[in-house]
Amino acid sequence: MEDKQKCRMETMFKSALDKVTDCILAVSLEGNLLYVNKQFIAIHGLDKDWHKYTVFDLPVSFNTPEQFAKKVEEIRQSEEEYIYKVHYWNEQACFAGFLQVSAFLMKEGGEESVWFFGKDVTDLMHSYDELTEKNRLLNAIMDNVPVSLFVKDTGDNFRYLYWNKGFVKMSHIPESVAVGHTDYEIFPNREDAEKFRRDDLEVLHTGKRLETQESYLAANGETRIVETVKALVPMEGRAPLVIGVSLDITSLEQIEQDLIQARIQAEEADRLKTAFLANMSHEIRTPLNAIVGFSRLMGTAPSPEEEQMYSDIINQNAEILLQLINDILDLAKIEAGTLEFVKVPVELGELMRNVYEIHKGHTQPGVELVLDEVPAPIQLMEDKNRLMQVMTNLINNASKFTSEGEIRIGYTLEEDCIRFYVKDTGIGISEEKRKEIFGRFVKLNTFVQGTGLGLSICKMIVERFGGEIDVDSVPGKGSTFHFTLPYKKEENQSLKILNLIRKTPSL
Repeated sequence: MEDKQKCRMETMFKSALDKVTDCILAVSLEGNLLYVNKQFIAIHGLDKDWHKYTVFDLPVSFNTPEQFAKKVEEIRQSEEEYIYKVHYWNEQACFAGFLQVSAFLMKEGGEESVWFFGKDVTDLMHSYDELTEKNRLLNAIMDNVPVSLFVKDTGDNFRYLYWNKGFVKMSHIPESVAVGHTDYEIFPNREDAEKFRRDDLEVLHTGKRLETQESYLAANGETRIVETVKALVPMEGRAPLVIGVSLDITSLEQIEQDLIQARIQAEEADRLKTAFLANMSHEIRTPLNAIVGFSRLMGTAPSPEEEQMYSDIINQNAEILLQLINDILDLAKIEAGTLEFVKVPVELGELMRNVYEIHKGHTQPGVELVLDEVPAPIQLMEDKNRLMQVMTNLINNASKFTSEGEIRIGYTLEEDCIRFYVKDTGIGISEEKRKEIFGRFVKLNTFVQGTGLGLSICKMIVERFGGEIDVDSVPGKGSTFHFTLPYKKEENQSLKILNLIRKTPSL
């Protein structure tokens, strides 16, 4: 009776196991099949005489007894059921799908067996792969769009849930630092965080999209200017989210400011050029009239003294007219980019003595031109004429505004440059005028002859030399114009050797 009852229960359990959708397999520790249900037979293509198979004949990743023994040991050491995934193949040995297997050991009558319950998760795995691929594609798109994207959780103190690479690049704040934190915790300037929080609260309370232009301090210390759009996204079963998109317009703002500044400078240059051209007729006519007028008077001069005086006036105005024309021609070359520089060996002491001899008699009465003692002989490879042009312009400029005292010229040797200077005891320059003194067409005194181009030309020449020019001045006490030229001692030694070779007579 008990055997019949046991047999009936066994038949009932087998019938039940045949109806489940899982694949069920029981194997002895030697690998012999002890039980398979119908689902297992169907999936793996076994015939009804399944007892003839061993686990090594099945496409379930156990090709050898060693592999099976290793798996049994892993199952034995597992405190609970042992779960893993395997591939399975069809009758043609082609990949068919995935099984998630739960395995455990069962002991009966002193003998152990291994039971495997496999659930087909092929569709689930395909869905997971598709979802993973879609997420990967979405992340790739979000991380490569040229804007900053972010998501905040209104139910968790507006902590960041998402922060794309565009925001990382713009703010220099890593995603790992931003996600899970608030604006107060990640932005270096608290005022920026407070501004962002006010905007978030406005979006949350009104439910309306917010568009704003704002600036903030990035982690690297730069100020970024952005146009930001924030919107509220309702979520089912949880607090809504705030999503935001920011477009960095810092460079556009800088370009706009540069364009505004360029327009202002162009308008100012145009105004100065217009004033220059309007004044040019007077500047040219004055010395030209003197030259023509006194040339006619020379023939009627009553005495040699008056004839010499007329000649001096003609020569003086001819020099003024020549300087005026030279400045205009240099300006035209500067604007056309055709001003030429011819580098030759220049001995600075000799050059300064030549400059002194040329200008010592051209200062105003009562003003002495002084050449300071030059340092040890220094040679440069530069354009001698352009260097003399700069010194000439600076001395002429000092002479116009110095009516008493002295004008001192010279140069000093510094670590990596030579500093030339022209120091006067003239009227000086106000701070306001000092900032614009090297601009084109700028004249400190409209009643003093000149084009207002001399200092501008000096600046351009010095910069072409690779140096800098500036002025120090105290109104009423005088001014010191100084400029630098790059200099290396090795260059001086090389030029000395070159000159020595040139001066040595050939055999």
